[in-house]
Amino acid sequence: MKNFMLVTNSGKRNSTENSDKIIDILEKNGCICTANQFTKDIGGGKYIYVDTRNIPEKTEAVLVLGGDGTFIHAARDIMDLGLPVFGINYGTLGYLTEVDVNGFEEALEKIVAGDFLIEEHIALECTVTSGDRIIGKGRIINDIALNRYLSTGISSFSVYINGSYLNSYDADGVLIATPLGSTGYNLSAGGPLVMPTADIVLVTPICAHTLNSRSMVFPAGVTIDIAANRSDIPRTSCLICDGEKMADLTGGEKISVKKSSTGIKIIKTNKIGFVENLGRKMR
Repeated sequence: MKNFMLVTNSGKRNSTENSDKIIDILEKNGCICTANQFTKDIGGGKYIYVDTRNIPEKTEAVLVLGGDGTFIHAARDIMDLGLPVFGINYGTLGYLTEVDVNGFEEALEKIVAGDFLIEEHIALECTVTSGDRIIGKGRIINDIALNRYLSTGISSFSVYINGSYLNSYDADGVLIATPLGSTGYNLSAGGPLVMPTADIVLVTPICAHTLNSRSMVFPAGVTIDIAANRSDIPRTSCLICDGEKMADLTGGEKISVKKSSTGIKIIKTNKIGFVENLGRKMR
């Protein structure tokens, strides 16, 4: 690989300095950084991560300087281009990013030399409907969370798998996660950790008011439908996809989730496996 694009989280301290270091390393190894896009705050807690119109055609891979959130959104933005992504951690946990900001030179040299693997990971498609009207739609790399508003009290959700009724939950919410997202909200909600390249999807109730609620694992090919049952107050819950609000729910909406036809590709240069890396993060 010789042609790279860099995506940098502009909200991080010394982001310009560190992005310049990455570009210098690439140029020292005979490569070109064809574009350097900084995240742009557009207000309301929303950001523009990657403007795909500004990605040169000769770009072979995208480097992301930021935390897991920046990595997720940048990878989602370029899914249709089929470009592999490499994460340089500039955040806190860094489960998804490959190397830390203070040790990326060796990793970049490996990529230039072709000493790397590319892992493929599934993504999900989510559609929210109210009657016959679509009120939200998008693709998800990490997770989909139906969360109650704090002022509403407990919410009620019914879950269906391939059209068959599974269960109803009086709970704070319901979470649907990809294997890549199992180390995020799913982990905090008591869900299992799974190998990130697995072809499965996780359904985890959030603080359900029952003694027998457990996280469930399904083949990624299933369609998961969730009905928001409660409708006695103006806003019962909201739908959060990869950390961004997709829609407010008032009761009666249907959330439909299925595997996306397009996934993401992640460049791996580290010889440390998922289990060993996870152990290091958790200790």
